[in-house]
Amino acid sequence: MSLMNARPDKAPILVLAVGNPSRGDDAFGPLLAQQLQDWLAGQTADVQQAVELITDQQLVVEHALDLQGRARVLFVDAADRHDAPVALKAVVPVRGASQTKGQPDAPVVNSHSSTPGELLALYQSLLNQVPPGADLLTLRGDGFELGAPLSDHAKTLMPAAWNLLQDWLDQALSSTRMEPLHHA
Repeated sequence: MSLMNARPDKAPILVLAVGNPSRGDDAFGPLLAQQLQDWLAGQTADVQQAVELITDQQLVVEHALDLQGRARVLFVDAADRHDAPVALKAVVPVRGASQTKGQPDAPVVNSHSSTPGELLALYQSLLNQVPPGADLLTLRGDGFELGAPLSDHAKTLMPAAWNLLQDWLDQALSSTRMEPLHHA
């Protein structure tokens, strides 16, 4: 999706951070989102208006509509099975594991939790539009137990995750015809 297709009532850039702050390393998404929110508060009005931040405990089908009108989307989440400690990769539409009866080409998304790729496929199916460009920033988590704090390992990875987010945001803002950011 280009900036030309972005809706004027929505920020062209969406950062959708997911995770449960009460479940150890699953707090990665919300903690990075809070860091981004604090950083955005010190930016110009143009940058603040260009970026919307949504934090939720998990991705659900309703988030497919949050993608509408965006030029770029970044999903932020912890993963328990991941090759790299911190990674940023493109997301493509992916059909869900099952099919809708009578509609074999329709994406099926679990109504209680979804993947970024499933949300993009649902967006494409519902709106009959190409979804916005999307990426996924992940941190490999060690523990997701209820009541556990963020692990020491995850804490050491947060600066690398922040740097990847800042680089992604620079590119996203640049593609929406804004000046590159200067990091503090």
